[in-house]
Order: sequence, then C-alpha cells, then structure tokens
Amino acid sequence: MSITPDLVRELDTIADPGALLHALSKRFGNRMGIATSGQPTDTAIIALAVKAGVKKPYVYTTDTLRLFPETYAYYKTLEKRFKVKIDRVKPPEKELNRMLEQHGEFLFFDSREKQEYCCHVRKVLPNQKVLDSLDVWVTGLRRLEIIHHHQTGGELRPILKANPLVDWTERRVNDYLKANRIPNHPLIEKKLPGGWHFDSLGCILCTTPIKAGEPPRAGRWRWLNAVDDKKECGLHLPSSE
Repeated sequence: MSITPDLVRELDTIADPGALLHALSKRFGNRMGIATSGQPTDTAIIALAVKAGVKKPYVYTTDTLRLFPETYAYYKTLEKRFKVKIDRVKPPEKELNRMLEQHGEFLFFDSREKQEYCCHVRKVLPNQKVLDSLDVWVTGLRRLEIIHHHQTGGELRPILKANPLVDWTERRVNDYLKANRIPNHPLIEKKLPGGWHFDSLGCILCTTPIKAGEPPRAGRWRWLNAVDDKKECGLHLPSSE
C-alpha cells in the first residue's frame, strides 16, 4: 500500500493507540516495525499492540554493543512477558572497525562531532538497515509524519513514522505500566541517593543519572552540557519531506 498524505490524515483520526496499531498492522503486516530502547513509552506501545491483537509484532532495537547489562536483561523480560522476539540489530562491522581504527574506542569524549559520528555508526546505520524492510516505523516520539528514507541504491521512498502515544504524558505512560503490572526498565525504577535517577537511557558510557530539576537528556553525553544542550543521536532528525 502506498503511503500518502491522505492515508496519514485518515490514520491520524484514530485516537485510540491500540486501534491505531491494529490498523497499521492490518494494512502493512510485518512491514510495520516497533522500535524500542527500553524506555517506558516503547514498552507501553508493545503492550498495547499485543493487547490490540497484533499477531507477532516485529519489535527491534539498535544494539550499539555498549548497552547497560540491565537493558539486555530487560529485553529478555519483555520477550518473555509479551511472547515476542526483539531483533537486536548491530552496527555494520566494516564501518565500526574503521571508526575504531581511526579514532579509538572513546572518540565520543573528543567533540560533539565525534559523538555524533559514533552514534551514526552504532545507531543510525543499523536503524537504516531495518527501515529498508519497513513501511511503518513505530516510535515513542510525539508526532505522526511521513519521512523519506534513503534506501540502499539511492532511491528515496516514503515511510510512515508513527507514534501511537502522541497524546500521552509521561505520567500516563508510567501509570499504564503500573496498572497493568508491566515491568519497567530496572534503571528507570532505581532510586539513587540525593534524588538522582535515570531517565533517558542510551549506551553505558554515555548515560548518567540526572538530579532533580535537570532536563531528561541532561544525563546523555553529560560532558557536552556546557557546550550545547541540543543533543541528538541522529535517529530522529527533522523530516526530509
């Protein structure tokens, strides 16, 4: 099925997230993929998809090879709970080895540019590989849009980037998980002395807890906080439409 603005407008009228996931699955089948990094919103989306009757939803994560041990363990918990298989998509070996040979293992400490380069190799390239086989990319972002994905071979094609929880607050997501006794990521649940806690999770060396009053992403690449607070790994750049 072709993805058009008319189709986006039609799907955008479906307010219930479970119904939207069911409609997307019915239209696109296994060409719909649910991305997860272990965040509460991603977990809620998986739960809602299963509850809505989506059979064997394709769920994947970009495995940077540097995730927290708790994250890998959490994926196994989700697989057991929802009877799904989370596809762990790793960085391309050639590009990863080239980066490490040229810049070393800890290049992300050198500059924002090298941090973004590391994220590009470890996260963006694996994600692009997945998108080559998808028509619908389900994420935890707060919008529904068409993006243009650059396929292998240079051809641009439209992909629907959907977030079924566009109207849900963070509190509502967490309340949903608690009400349905769905386990949250153990690091997000962990309470640290002095009110410190984990919020936005990424690679183990690039993620620290945040203190009360800090923005959620203050703990990501913390050494860049004094330089630039507009930090992005490159997965969710503005649409190229």
